[in-house]
Amino acid sequence: MFSVIITDTIYNKIIEEEKNNPVAEHANLYKILRKYEHQIITTEETEKLKNTPQDVLKHPSSLYILSITPDEASAIQQNYGVMCVSGDNPDVSALIDINDAFVANKYHKLERGWDAVLDSVEKLPSNSLIIVDRYLFETIEPEEGDGFANIEVILDQLLPKQFHGGKYIITIMFNKDNQPLKFDDIAMGLEVVRKKIRKEYPIQMEVIGFDKGSKIYAKLHNRVIISNYYIVEAGHKIAAFDEDIATARQTIYPMAIFTESSLLGASSPPLRAIKQNVAAIKDFFKYVTRENKNYDKYAYALDGERKKHCTAIRNRLLK
Repeated sequence: MFSVIITDTIYNKIIEEEKNNPVAEHANLYKILRKYEHQIITTEETEKLKNTPQDVLKHPSSLYILSITPDEASAIQQNYGVMCVSGDNPDVSALIDINDAFVANKYHKLERGWDAVLDSVEKLPSNSLIIVDRYLFETIEPEEGDGFANIEVILDQLLPKQFHGGKYIITIMFNKDNQPLKFDDIAMGLEVVRKKIRKEYPIQMEVIGFDKGSKIYAKLHNRVIISNYYIVEAGHKIAAFDEDIATARQTIYPMAIFTESSLLGASSPPLRAIKQNVAAIKDFFKYVTRENKNYDKYAYALDGERKKHCTAIRNRLLK
Protein backbone atom coordinates (compact mmCIF):
# COMPACT_ATOMS: atom_id res chain seq x y z
CA MET A 1 0.00 0.00 0.00
CA PHE A 2 1.02 3.62 0.44
CA SER A 3 4.65 4.53 1.06
CA VAL A 4 7.04 7.27 -0.01
CA ILE A 5 9.98 6.51 -2.27
CA ILE A 6 12.37 9.44 -2.19
CA THR A 7 15.86 10.27 -3.45
CA ASP A 8 18.32 10.62 -0.57
CA THR A 9 19.44 14.16 -1.45
CA ILE A 10 15.84 15.37 -1.52
CA TYR A 11 15.04 13.61 1.76
CA ASN A 12 18.05 15.11 3.51
CA LYS A 13 17.17 18.59 2.28
CA ILE A 14 13.56 18.33 3.52
CA ILE A 15 14.58 17.02 6.94
CA GLU A 16 17.24 19.69 7.35
CA GLU A 17 14.84 22.49 6.43
CA GLU A 18 12.00 21.28 8.65
CA LYS A 19 13.50 19.64 11.72
CA ASN A 20 13.93 22.82 13.74
CA ASN A 21 10.62 24.42 12.76
CA PRO A 22 7.75 24.51 15.27
CA VAL A 23 5.33 21.60 14.87
CA ALA A 24 2.54 23.94 13.78
CA GLU A 25 4.68 25.14 10.86
CA HIS A 26 5.73 21.73 9.52
CA ALA A 27 4.97 21.22 5.83
CA ASN A 28 2.52 18.47 4.88
CA LEU A 29 5.25 16.53 3.08
CA TYR A 30 7.37 16.50 6.24
CA LYS A 31 4.37 15.25 8.23
CA ILE A 32 3.84 12.44 5.70
CA LEU A 33 7.51 11.43 5.91
CA ARG A 34 7.32 11.37 9.71
CA LYS A 35 4.08 9.35 9.91
CA TYR A 36 4.31 6.90 7.01
CA GLU A 37 6.70 4.28 5.71
CA HIS A 38 9.32 5.64 3.36
CA GLN A 39 12.16 4.21 1.32
CA ILE A 40 15.21 6.35 0.66
CA ILE A 41 16.97 5.57 -2.62
CA THR A 42 20.32 6.72 -3.97
CA THR A 43 20.97 8.99 -6.91
CA GLU A 44 22.09 5.94 -8.87
CA GLU A 45 18.86 4.10 -8.06
CA THR A 46 16.90 7.19 -9.05
CA GLU A 47 18.68 7.29 -12.42
CA LYS A 48 17.88 3.62 -12.96
CA LEU A 49 14.21 4.28 -12.17
CA LYS A 50 14.21 7.20 -14.61
CA ASN A 51 15.57 4.91 -17.34
CA THR A 52 13.10 2.09 -16.60
CA PRO A 53 10.04 4.08 -15.47
CA GLN A 54 7.71 1.07 -15.73
CA ASP A 55 9.36 -0.16 -12.52
CA VAL A 56 7.34 2.38 -10.53
CA LEU A 57 4.42 -0.06 -10.88
CA LYS A 58 6.22 -2.43 -8.51
CA HIS A 59 4.87 -0.05 -5.86
CA PRO A 60 1.72 1.22 -7.60
CA SER A 61 0.30 3.14 -4.63
CA SER A 62 3.50 4.90 -3.57
CA LEU A 63 4.39 8.57 -3.70
CA TYR A 64 7.61 9.05 -5.68
CA ILE A 65 9.71 12.13 -4.90
CA LEU A 66 12.72 11.94 -7.18
CA SER A 67 15.75 13.95 -8.15
CA ILE A 68 14.50 14.42 -11.70
CA THR A 69 13.08 17.33 -13.66
CA PRO A 70 9.42 18.36 -13.34
CA ASP A 71 8.82 17.26 -16.95
CA GLU A 72 10.32 13.84 -16.28
CA ALA A 73 8.19 13.45 -13.13
CA SER A 74 5.05 14.52 -14.98
CA ALA A 75 5.72 11.99 -17.75
CA ILE A 76 6.09 9.13 -15.24
CA GLN A 77 2.89 10.17 -13.46
CA GLN A 78 0.85 10.43 -16.65
CA ASN A 79 2.19 7.26 -18.26
CA TYR A 80 2.13 4.91 -15.28
CA GLY A 81 -0.60 6.22 -12.99
CA VAL A 82 1.56 6.82 -9.93
CA MET A 83 2.04 10.04 -7.99
CA CYS A 84 5.47 11.30 -8.99
CA VAL A 85 6.89 14.76 -8.24
CA SER A 86 10.23 16.39 -8.82
CA GLY A 87 12.43 17.19 -5.87
CA ASP A 88 12.73 20.69 -7.34
CA ASN A 89 9.15 21.36 -6.24
CA PRO A 90 7.76 18.44 -4.21
CA ASP A 91 4.11 19.52 -4.21
CA VAL A 92 1.86 16.86 -2.64
CA SER A 93 -1.23 19.02 -2.24
CA ALA A 94 -3.19 16.78 -4.65
CA LEU A 95 -3.11 14.04 -1.99
CA ILE A 96 -4.69 16.30 0.66
CA ASP A 97 -8.46 16.01 0.50
CA ILE A 98 -10.56 19.15 0.08
CA ASN A 99 -13.45 17.63 2.07
CA ASP A 100 -16.13 17.59 -0.61
CA ALA A 101 -19.48 15.96 0.17
CA PHE A 102 -22.47 15.58 -2.13
CA VAL A 103 -25.94 15.19 -0.62
CA ALA A 104 -28.45 13.67 -3.02
CA ASN A 105 -32.23 13.44 -2.69
CA LYS A 106 -34.12 10.81 -4.63
CA TYR A 107 -35.54 12.06 -7.95
CA HIS A 108 -33.88 15.46 -7.42
CA LYS A 109 -31.26 16.87 -9.76
CA LEU A 110 -27.60 17.01 -8.71
CA GLU A 111 -25.82 19.07 -11.31
CA ARG A 112 -23.85 16.84 -13.71
CA GLY A 113 -24.32 13.75 -11.50
CA TRP A 114 -21.19 11.59 -11.27
CA ASP A 115 -19.34 14.10 -13.43
CA ALA A 116 -19.58 16.68 -10.62
CA VAL A 117 -19.08 14.22 -7.75
CA LEU A 118 -15.79 12.90 -9.13
CA ASP A 119 -14.23 16.25 -10.03
CA SER A 120 -11.93 16.34 -7.00
CA VAL A 121 -10.42 12.88 -7.56
CA GLU A 122 -10.55 12.24 -11.30
CA LYS A 123 -7.30 14.12 -11.94
CA LEU A 124 -5.33 12.01 -9.46
CA PRO A 125 -3.08 9.42 -11.13
CA SER A 126 -4.56 5.93 -11.31
CA ASN A 127 -3.33 2.52 -12.45
CA SER A 128 -6.17 0.28 -11.26
CA LEU A 129 -9.71 0.50 -9.94
CA ILE A 130 -12.03 -1.45 -7.62
CA ILE A 131 -15.80 -0.91 -7.41
CA VAL A 132 -17.75 -2.64 -4.64
CA ASP A 133 -21.49 -2.53 -4.00
CA ARG A 134 -23.39 -5.56 -2.75
CA TYR A 135 -26.56 -4.41 -4.52
CA LEU A 136 -25.09 -2.81 -7.62
CA PHE A 137 -27.44 -4.64 -9.97
CA GLU A 138 -30.56 -4.93 -7.82
CA THR A 139 -32.51 -3.01 -10.47
CA ILE A 140 -32.17 -2.17 -14.14
CA GLU A 141 -34.72 0.64 -14.01
CA PRO A 142 -32.88 3.93 -14.74
CA GLU A 143 -34.87 5.97 -12.23
CA GLU A 144 -34.06 3.44 -9.47
CA GLY A 145 -30.40 3.02 -10.42
CA ASP A 146 -29.12 1.16 -13.48
CA GLY A 147 -25.79 -0.38 -12.45
CA PHE A 148 -24.53 -0.70 -16.01
CA ALA A 149 -25.22 2.93 -16.89
CA ASN A 150 -23.62 4.18 -13.68
CA ILE A 151 -20.51 2.03 -14.14
CA GLU A 152 -20.13 3.36 -17.67
CA VAL A 153 -20.24 6.98 -16.49
CA ILE A 154 -17.88 6.30 -13.57
CA LEU A 155 -15.31 4.64 -15.81
CA ASP A 156 -15.59 7.42 -18.36
CA GLN A 157 -14.73 9.91 -15.61
CA LEU A 158 -12.05 7.98 -13.72
CA LEU A 159 -10.00 6.04 -16.24
CA PRO A 160 -6.82 7.92 -17.17
CA LYS A 161 -6.35 9.42 -20.60
CA GLN A 162 -3.15 7.43 -21.10
CA PHE A 163 -1.47 4.45 -19.49
CA HIS A 164 1.74 2.73 -20.57
CA GLY A 165 1.91 0.10 -17.83
CA GLY A 166 0.24 -2.79 -19.68
CA LYS A 167 -3.34 -3.69 -18.83
CA TYR A 168 -5.41 -1.38 -16.70
CA ILE A 169 -7.39 -3.65 -14.37
CA ILE A 170 -10.93 -2.95 -13.19
CA THR A 171 -12.43 -5.19 -10.48
CA ILE A 172 -16.18 -5.06 -9.85
CA MET A 173 -17.72 -6.93 -6.90
CA PHE A 174 -21.36 -7.43 -5.86
CA ASN A 175 -23.73 -9.85 -4.15
CA LYS A 176 -25.11 -12.23 -6.78
CA ASP A 177 -28.05 -13.39 -4.66
CA ASN A 178 -31.55 -12.09 -5.38
CA GLN A 179 -30.55 -10.00 -8.38
CA PRO A 180 -33.02 -9.54 -11.27
CA LEU A 181 -30.30 -10.70 -13.68
CA LYS A 182 -28.22 -13.86 -13.56
CA PHE A 183 -24.49 -13.50 -12.96
CA ASP A 184 -23.62 -14.46 -16.55
CA ASP A 185 -25.97 -11.77 -17.87
CA ILE A 186 -24.39 -9.18 -15.60
CA ALA A 187 -20.89 -10.21 -16.71
CA MET A 188 -21.89 -9.89 -20.36
CA GLY A 189 -23.56 -6.53 -19.71
CA LEU A 190 -20.35 -5.25 -18.14
CA GLU A 191 -18.40 -6.59 -21.11
CA VAL A 192 -20.54 -4.37 -23.33
CA VAL A 193 -19.57 -1.45 -21.09
CA ARG A 194 -15.87 -2.39 -21.25
CA LYS A 195 -15.94 -2.48 -25.05
CA LYS A 196 -17.50 0.99 -25.15
CA ILE A 197 -14.48 2.46 -23.37
CA ARG A 198 -12.32 4.20 -25.96
CA LYS A 199 -8.77 4.19 -24.70
CA GLU A 200 -5.43 3.59 -26.39
CA TYR A 201 -4.39 1.07 -23.74
CA PRO A 202 -5.79 -2.40 -22.95
CA ILE A 203 -8.44 -2.64 -20.24
CA GLN A 204 -9.25 -5.85 -18.40
CA MET A 205 -12.37 -6.20 -16.28
CA GLU A 206 -12.84 -8.90 -13.69
CA VAL A 207 -16.29 -9.41 -12.19
CA ILE A 208 -16.94 -11.19 -8.90
CA GLY A 209 -20.36 -12.11 -7.61
CA PHE A 210 -20.48 -13.51 -4.07
CA ASP A 211 -23.23 -15.13 -2.01
CA LYS A 212 -24.62 -13.74 1.22
CA GLY A 213 -23.11 -16.76 2.96
CA SER A 214 -19.59 -16.14 1.68
CA LYS A 215 -16.84 -14.94 4.01
CA ILE A 216 -16.52 -11.59 2.21
CA TYR A 217 -20.18 -10.53 2.42
CA ALA A 218 -20.16 -8.92 5.88
CA LYS A 219 -16.86 -7.14 5.23
CA LEU A 220 -18.14 -5.28 2.17
CA HIS A 221 -21.05 -3.33 3.62
CA ASN A 222 -19.77 0.04 2.41
CA ARG A 223 -20.31 1.03 -1.20
CA VAL A 224 -16.94 2.19 -2.46
CA ILE A 225 -14.86 3.07 -5.48
CA ILE A 226 -11.15 2.65 -4.77
CA SER A 227 -8.03 3.57 -6.70
CA ASN A 228 -4.45 3.98 -5.58
CA TYR A 229 -4.81 7.55 -4.24
CA TYR A 230 -8.51 8.01 -3.50
CA ILE A 231 -11.70 6.42 -2.25
CA VAL A 232 -15.30 7.35 -3.02
CA GLU A 233 -17.88 6.24 -0.45
CA ALA A 234 -21.60 6.19 -1.19
CA GLY A 235 -23.98 5.91 1.76
CA HIS A 236 -26.60 3.87 -0.10
CA LYS A 237 -25.68 2.87 -3.65
CA ILE A 238 -23.11 3.25 -6.41
CA ALA A 239 -25.95 3.22 -8.95
CA ALA A 240 -26.58 6.72 -7.69
CA PHE A 241 -27.82 8.58 -10.75
CA ASP A 242 -30.10 8.48 -13.74
CA GLU A 243 -27.97 10.94 -15.73
CA ASP A 244 -28.00 13.88 -13.27
CA ILE A 245 -31.10 12.82 -11.28
CA ALA A 246 -30.39 11.08 -7.98
CA THR A 247 -31.79 7.57 -7.49
CA ALA A 248 -31.49 7.58 -3.67
CA ARG A 249 -31.24 9.86 -0.68
CA GLN A 250 -27.60 9.58 0.34
CA THR A 251 -24.31 11.38 0.85
CA ILE A 252 -21.36 10.62 -1.40
CA TYR A 253 -17.80 11.41 -0.28
CA PRO A 254 -14.93 11.52 -2.79
CA MET A 255 -11.69 11.59 -0.78
CA ALA A 256 -7.98 11.79 -1.50
CA ILE A 257 -5.85 9.72 0.86
CA PHE A 258 -5.05 12.43 3.45
CA THR A 259 -6.76 15.33 5.18
CA GLU A 260 -5.12 18.24 6.97
CA SER A 261 -6.48 17.04 10.31
CA SER A 262 -5.29 13.46 9.79
CA LEU A 263 -1.73 14.68 9.21
CA LEU A 264 -1.99 16.49 12.55
CA GLY A 265 -3.17 13.27 14.21
CA ALA A 266 -6.61 14.69 14.96
CA SER A 267 -8.57 12.30 12.72
CA SER A 268 -8.24 9.15 10.64
CA PRO A 269 -7.02 9.55 7.05
CA PRO A 270 -9.16 8.23 4.17
CA LEU A 271 -6.12 6.04 3.49
CA ARG A 272 -7.18 3.91 6.47
CA ALA A 273 -10.54 3.15 4.82
CA ILE A 274 -8.72 2.17 1.63
CA LYS A 275 -6.44 -0.16 3.57
CA GLN A 276 -9.34 -1.81 5.43
CA ASN A 277 -11.32 -2.47 2.26
CA VAL A 278 -8.30 -3.64 0.28
CA ALA A 279 -7.21 -5.98 3.09
CA ALA A 280 -10.63 -7.66 3.16
CA ILE A 281 -10.76 -8.04 -0.62
CA LYS A 282 -7.16 -9.28 -0.78
CA ASP A 283 -7.91 -11.98 1.82
CA PHE A 284 -10.94 -13.03 -0.21
CA PHE A 285 -8.91 -13.31 -3.39
CA LYS A 286 -6.23 -15.34 -1.62
CA TYR A 287 -8.99 -17.68 -0.46
CA VAL A 288 -10.69 -18.13 -3.82
CA THR A 289 -7.46 -18.62 -5.78
CA ARG A 290 -6.46 -21.63 -3.71
CA GLU A 291 -6.81 -25.02 -5.33
CA ASN A 292 -9.33 -27.61 -4.15
CA LYS A 293 -11.65 -25.07 -2.53
CA ASN A 294 -15.44 -25.02 -2.66
CA TYR A 295 -16.35 -22.35 -5.20
CA ASP A 296 -20.13 -22.49 -4.96
CA LYS A 297 -20.38 -19.25 -2.96
CA TYR A 298 -18.98 -16.97 -5.64
CA ALA A 299 -18.81 -16.59 -9.41
CA TYR A 300 -16.02 -15.07 -11.49
CA ALA A 301 -15.79 -13.67 -15.01
CA LEU A 302 -12.95 -12.09 -16.95
CA ASP A 303 -13.80 -9.77 -19.84
CA GLY A 304 -17.31 -11.18 -19.97
CA GLU A 305 -16.28 -14.86 -19.95
CA ARG A 306 -17.45 -16.93 -16.99
CA LYS A 307 -14.56 -18.88 -15.43
CA LYS A 308 -14.73 -21.99 -13.30
CA HIS A 309 -12.87 -20.06 -10.60
CA CYS A 310 -10.41 -17.21 -10.18
CA THR A 311 -6.85 -18.43 -10.78
CA ALA A 312 -4.82 -15.31 -10.03
CA ILE A 313 -4.88 -11.92 -8.32
CA ARG A 314 -4.76 -9.40 -11.16
CA ASN A 315 -5.60 -6.03 -9.70
CA ARG A 316 -2.46 -4.10 -8.70
CA LEU A 317 -4.12 -2.80 -5.54
CA LEU A 318 -4.46 -6.36 -4.25
CA LYS A 319 -0.89 -7.54 -4.81
